Amino acid sequence: MTAVLTIAEIEQAINYWCAQESRGQGGALCAKARPLADVYGLMIYERATSVAVSRLTPEQVDAVRSALGNQQPPPR
Repeated sequence: MTAVLTIAEIEQAINYWCAQESRGQGGALCAKARPLADVYGLMIYERATSVAVSRLTPEQVDAVRSALGNQQPPPR
């Protein structure tokens, strides 16, 4: 994994987990997407286009690594 993740990569990971796991009670994000939404929201608030992996919790790193590692490349 790179030392920096873009906001697009965080969004991709959130979308991956939302597609893989069912929503929580009341339409809440699934457990794997919730911690990533915290980072995503903060990035939007700060108008940041990237975040250092060192700023993420181990749970967030695991969620991003698993999501991005499991996504299929786009068809050619």
